[in-house]
Amino acid sequence: MPYEPLHHKYRPQRFAELVGQHAIAATLSNALHQQRIAPAYLFTGPRGTGKTSSARILSKSLNCVASEVPTSSPCGVCATCRAITNGSALDVIEIDAASNTGVDNIRELIERAQFAPVQCRFKVYVIDEVHMLSVAAFNALLKTLEEPPDRVVFVLATTDPQKVLPTIISRCQRFDFRRIPLDDMVDHLGTIAAKEAISITGDAIQLVAQISQGGLRDAESLLDQLSLLDGEITVERVWDLVGAVPERDLLLLLRAIAQDNAAAVLDQARHLMNRGREPLIVLQNLASFYRDLLIAKASPDRNDLVALTPPTWTELCDFAQAFDLAAILVGQQHLRESEAQVKNTTQPRLWLEVTLIGLLPSAIASQKAVVAHQPIGSTPQAMPQRSPAVVPGSSLPPSSPKQVVPPAT
Repeated sequence: MPYEPLHHKYRPQRFAELVGQHAIAATLSNALHQQRIAPAYLFTGPRGTGKTSSARILSKSLNCVASEVPTSSPCGVCATCRAITNGSALDVIEIDAASNTGVDNIRELIERAQFAPVQCRFKVYVIDEVHMLSVAAFNALLKTLEEPPDRVVFVLATTDPQKVLPTIISRCQRFDFRRIPLDDMVDHLGTIAAKEAISITGDAIQLVAQISQGGLRDAESLLDQLSLLDGEITVERVWDLVGAVPERDLLLLLRAIAQDNAAAVLDQARHLMNRGREPLIVLQNLASFYRDLLIAKASPDRNDLVALTPPTWTELCDFAQAFDLAAILVGQQHLRESEAQVKNTTQPRLWLEVTLIGLLPSAIASQKAVVAHQPIGSTPQAMPQRSPAVVPGSSLPPSSPKQVVPPAT
């Protein structure tokens, strides 16, 4: 049997199986129960939040032959449902707008939409990444969206709704898919790990969910990669696989900075790079850790906003009390300004060490002292104007600026 990735194997097949999109699932289910099928839908939201999956579920719900009318619970086993799942249904057409951006492609689609469905109850057009269409293509689609042929439904999906024409949006029922909540994602990943017999700790599952930043497909893909490792999957192994700096090492580096210990900072940086971490990755991960430190200082109860395990978050919250809020902001600004230098230099290791030394409290205090001693409102002195030079041995006087005589009126 061919290998099937986890994000394909566990793709939802009905609205009740959608993870973290309860309001959207309930609305579409009620619309199907009441037979109130809109001619056009617009699904927007970040990647991996269920837009394309919902479009396929809607296609099955409209065309499942196990029910005489559209249903919110397609059987998934009839010929029509299996054809939609396999992408072979003649009346469910998925179009990648990034590859079909022109007006000619849309005109061809409109012409084909005039024909009645061949196999299914409804003909469904799913246009993915619809924001990639040209303005002319959008305008060609307007009339068809407003008055579509009978038994035709359009589902437009996009990650960037700001690029979709307002006239298109006004003709669709819009559904905004949010990022998957952390708790829902952890529960879903735990269920997959149990079914697939993946040995992984609870902290590692939570870290996988946090790293994915609300994208369920990214989380499932990362879990799929981790399942190929031998033995139990721990937090450290997750960090190693994604190529990031482990949070424990970042915490040690932050402690050395807080203690104003330049030698310890350089030793920790050398230790990370000797383990194969790229200087730019170290800098970017430390910038993210400063952001976590800022949240720990300002809102210690919002651990859902950070990609840290609970023990590290608790330790960071305790550690943040010793930090001044202004110092955290200055450090973050310093890291942001240094990122371009580390990225573009031929000596990234050198500039990483210079950047880390610049985060020490003594270095920040020295910079503030230099700024404080500058006169307020001081401007560079103007350079004195030089007189025109006289060529030796010449009797000609120095040239003077020409005067412009206004024309006579």
